[in-house]
Amino acid sequence: MSQLREPAFDRQVALVLRIGAYGGFLIMLTGLVVGLSATGEMSFAIERFGVLVMLATPVIRVVVACVLFLSAKDWKYGAISFGVLVILLLSAVFGIGEH
Repeated sequence: MSQLREPAFDRQVALVLRIGAYGGFLIMLTGLVVGLSATGEMSFAIERFGVLVMLATPVIRVVVACVLFLSAKDWKYGAISFGVLVILLLSAVFGIGEH
């Protein structure tokens, strides 16, 4: 698959990005509507969850790409995707206490 990517691969990765972006937006919009109709911490929690969905979308995309590459026995790009995933996770873990 490293010579020519299959359209199904691109469609699956694009679907993950689309679901994450639209899902995060709809969750944040729901939090906004709840916040306008009622006061309290509930709307803030919903909006925060929407932001977390948006932040998790690229990481999930890398996981999906890694799985797709490894299932196609494309070891080179599977290893590259796994390396990117490790870098993302390490930066998230070590970036938490930075501020």
